[in-house]
Amino acid sequence: MNIKTATPKLTGLPLRLVLVLPFVLQVVGAVGLVGYLSFKNGQQSVAELANRLEAEVANRVEKETVSFLAKPHLVNQVLLAIAENGNLNLEDLPALEKFFYGQIKAHGIVPYLFYIDNQGNFIGVQKPDQGQFVAKVKDQSTGENRHVYELDKQGNRTKLISSNKFDSEEYFLYQHSGNTKEKPAWSEVSLSSSELALEIKAVTPVYSRAGELKGVLGVEIFLSQISDFLREIEVSHSGHSFILERSGAIIASSTGEPPYLKKGNQQIRLLATESNNPLIQGTAKHLTEKFGNLQQITDRQSLSFELNGKQQLVYVQPLQDLRGIDWLTIVVIPESDFMAQIDANTKTTILLCFLALIVAVLLGLITSRWITQPILNLGKAASAIAQGDLHQKVAVTGIVELGVLSSSFNEMAQQLQTSFAKLAHTNEELDSINQELEIRVECRTLELEQAKNSAESANRSKSEFLANMSHELRTPLNAILGFSQLMNRETSLTSEQKENLRIINRSGEHLLSLINDILDLAKIESGKTTLYATDFDLAELLDIIAEMLALKVESKGLQLIIERDPNLPRYIHTDDKKLRQVLINLLGNAIKFTHEGRVILKVRGEARDQTNNIITFEIEDTGAGIATEEIDSLFQVFMQTEAGKQSQEGTGLGLPISKKFVELMGGEITVSSQLGKGTIFKFDIQAQVAESIYSTAPKTSKRVMGLQPQQQEYRILVVDDRPENRQLLLKLLQPIGFQVQAAINGQEAVAIWQSWQPQLIWMDMRMPVMNGYEATQQIKAHLQGQATVIIALTASTLEEERAVVLSAGCDDFVRKPFREEVIFAKMAQYLGVQYLYEKFDLQETTLESLEKLTSEALAMMPDGWLAELAEAASMIDEGLIRELLARIPPEHQILAQAIQLEVDNFDFEHIMNLAQAAVKL
Repeated sequence: MNIKTATPKLTGLPLRLVLVLPFVLQVVGAVGLVGYLSFKNGQQSVAELANRLEAEVANRVEKETVSFLAKPHLVNQVLLAIAENGNLNLEDLPALEKFFYGQIKAHGIVPYLFYIDNQGNFIGVQKPDQGQFVAKVKDQSTGENRHVYELDKQGNRTKLISSNKFDSEEYFLYQHSGNTKEKPAWSEVSLSSSELALEIKAVTPVYSRAGELKGVLGVEIFLSQISDFLREIEVSHSGHSFILERSGAIIASSTGEPPYLKKGNQQIRLLATESNNPLIQGTAKHLTEKFGNLQQITDRQSLSFELNGKQQLVYVQPLQDLRGIDWLTIVVIPESDFMAQIDANTKTTILLCFLALIVAVLLGLITSRWITQPILNLGKAASAIAQGDLHQKVAVTGIVELGVLSSSFNEMAQQLQTSFAKLAHTNEELDSINQELEIRVECRTLELEQAKNSAESANRSKSEFLANMSHELRTPLNAILGFSQLMNRETSLTSEQKENLRIINRSGEHLLSLINDILDLAKIESGKTTLYATDFDLAELLDIIAEMLALKVESKGLQLIIERDPNLPRYIHTDDKKLRQVLINLLGNAIKFTHEGRVILKVRGEARDQTNNIITFEIEDTGAGIATEEIDSLFQVFMQTEAGKQSQEGTGLGLPISKKFVELMGGEITVSSQLGKGTIFKFDIQAQVAESIYSTAPKTSKRVMGLQPQQQEYRILVVDDRPENRQLLLKLLQPIGFQVQAAINGQEAVAIWQSWQPQLIWMDMRMPVMNGYEATQQIKAHLQGQATVIIALTASTLEEERAVVLSAGCDDFVRKPFREEVIFAKMAQYLGVQYLYEKFDLQETTLESLEKLTSEALAMMPDGWLAELAEAASMIDEGLIRELLARIPPEHQILAQAIQLEVDNFDFEHIMNLAQAAVKL
């Protein structure tokens, strides 16, 4: 029989607490107060010590840097004094080369001496680290290039190492035109072309006795020596010092990290915010966030910030000289470098406090032992279990009540041990499973990230390569096509010479078309294809497409049926060219693979609201059909179905391009098919309802022969750095009657504009010295410049370039290579010029005298025939074009021969453009 006794509920304070608490409170209070005051005093001392150390390091860095930077200017002053005393002739470049060689070899104070005169002649001698002496020469014998020669031990030239185009702006930093003489100065810090290091040039102007700026004497030094000095300075265990430009670019640092980055084949400056060193990177970001930009730091600053949960102490000091140096010296030291001893003292204080507490408790226990010993033993065991130590067993005393309590306590401890052992084993298994899952997730995530980065990098590289190659090809094509058009104006040319010119022009146009096709494909692959929406007549578009395909449908004995929803809006707003291309691609495929039966185009409209509609197109045929396994790859680039391969037609690009265009117009394309029964393509687009449509005036392609009489004198300025492009426009415009001047860069263009005041400027946008953007902004900034028409000439093919050019102030935009009729049309549009045109009569011309096919010559044919010709040319269908040529009346066979000549030269795009323009005449 078990007898259970109820444990009485205790109230009041425990006896042990009453006996021990006063001792514990006294010890903890006294030791804690002393430890706190000691810790705060230590922190204050550390801050003062760190501030003095950082200031001392910054002052030492400034002193050594200023001393290092003073040497090049001292060398310049010595060389200038020698020249002014008559002991050195700066105009004798060979002697100057020998003198520079001797000075560097004898003294070795600086590695590179140079002199450049106001005519652009240059002489320099350089001794690279662990390298051979070289001489760099640019004079009348080298033309626009600078030659680099290797020198032997006597300073004589041995062989030509390289020859590159020379930019004098990098060395000739002065443009002196007043009475005040310029002072010695520094160039901007840049990456050296000969070594992987930063370089800076100390330049001193050289004047004649009359005060004329004759040239610039200079010394080029590498800034890597500053980094070497910073590494020698012991800041602290983990502190660093570094020097920045106001732009945030690193000049030197004590970390040994190169102050440049390698991106592709280029070296670029390293910004402190992009440094691999966390301390430098974090400090730079903190300064930028605190001051907005580094230009705001004008005096010494002592700062602190937190990085990764740790306090960092920063000291910033401007580093300046009278010749243009404006840098920042920064010293950063983690507070933990100084707090180590204080932390150790704090730990000692805590340990002493703990020991004192134990002593106080022991004294209390000794005092109350004879009263509370059994209860204290039980309390210790319970406390140990609460801390996780379950291996506790209390001795059973002779007192009945304490014996029952001790036995119950021992049983409870044993049960807890068993339960916690099972729980610990379960937790170990769960931890193991979680770790394995985390490792798998991290590996998979890393693989996906690497694959994504590789794909994006490859796509960017391809797009950049195609864009650069396009620009480099379009620029010479401008001269080829332009001069071929210009030479065509010569009346003294023989028939054979005219035919040669036509071949050159057609070949150039064909090459230009291929370049544009490649760029269009690249834009689709890189996701840069954009939507150009206009208002147009949807019903008219469907009628034109039906007319274009009618002959092909009839030739195969098929039916082409277009079913239109009565609710279909007539005028809509979307990209009509892309919609037209999608419909032609899908209908053309349906006709090509259907040998009997019909092709149906169903068009339905569904209004979302008063202005927005969903237009659905469904193309159904009774053709060969598509196998189920081929449907999944149908919209992949260069993929063809088995029927397409057997036909040996097409490139596999039509459906992928159509899918992209449909998605751009806010829709989706789907396909369903059965072999031998036919195929259904279905897609929808989003379009806004338009109230009206706009038409453009027809363009004339008649040749301009001169200016109509009794007009004002027109002054035209041509700006281009390439001489062939300038000559092209000069020879095109001057014979017509325009007054024309030329400039080779934007700076010269601004000067001519100020003195000559032209009414119109043809402005190239990419030029040295000053580009077209800056020149346009300077001209348009004047009130008179607002009246000057500026039309940009650029080889860029990107639509985004138009917005950039117009935002710079240009009035219009023309791409290279251009046609002469576009040049004359733009001047007529903006200046109101009236021309005399060459008369053209198809009845009186011959194939030899018809130099090129024109829209006026095609306008004599019916609009339906012209639409079919444009469609056949867009599909490069020579068979269909031959059928259309057979329908030309016998009295106009010269027109058929001219079109056939364009077909023979593969100029289908030209035929399509002329046919479309002829419809509007």
